[in-house]
Amino acid sequence: MKKIFALTISIIVILTCFAGCKAKIKNGALLTNAAGENFAVATKADGGIQRDEAGNLIVLVTDENGRNVKGDGGEYLTNPVALEHALVVGNRVECNEYSVVIPNGWSDAASFNGMNITKDGSLDALFIEAKETPMDELMATSSQILNIMKSKYENTVYVNKAITVGDIEGQFISAFVPDNGMSSESGIPASSYVAYIFFEHGQYSYSCRITSDRNMNDDLGEITDIIASIEFIN
Repeated sequence: MKKIFALTISIIVILTCFAGCKAKIKNGALLTNAAGENFAVATKADGGIQRDEAGNLIVLVTDENGRNVKGDGGEYLTNPVALEHALVVGNRVECNEYSVVIPNGWSDAASFNGMNITKDGSLDALFIEAKETPMDELMATSSQILNIMKSKYENTVYVNKAITVGDIEGQFISAFVPDNGMSSESGIPASSYVAYIFFEHGQYSYSCRITSDRNMNDDLGEITDIIASIEFIN
């Protein structure tokens, strides 16, 4: 009986400690990115995050107990912080240069250097990254993957063309290998698909990489809708 009583008291103490140490953030939310960094972000009425005019994340100043720190006038103190890595806020991926809503049927795939999402129940994936690199240079680097596919597999279907996505004018390149020499457990030949949509906005060049196990050239509607919905910060 004494052991049971002691165990019960221990559990109560542990739970009390957790309750006491839990951050009580006002006008914000505690979020963690894929790098394991924690941010006490200031939020809007609709749940979105607050940014300053430069696009920096507005972070609430907190004390060692995780509670808000107030200024002399009673206002909650904040600091602007540049978003070095993607931050997932509800169904949005917030990056330093842009913000995108994750559509229904898609899920975050540990977005880090950019938006990285996958379509549920499939191998369709989209990765969006913005860089201060000339678009031609970005295309040349990324095209190396497609050139390797072309040189290794004679049956590669290759496409290189201009593309319009909403108000965005860019370049589209893709490579599809119907049979890459591998097979599934059922013996069905495996296929590989890699595509890129490149465009420029402001000082940044954007690379939108699309991967799948099927040829998506005639089924890019969801992908282009996501890209067209980008909200540019810078």
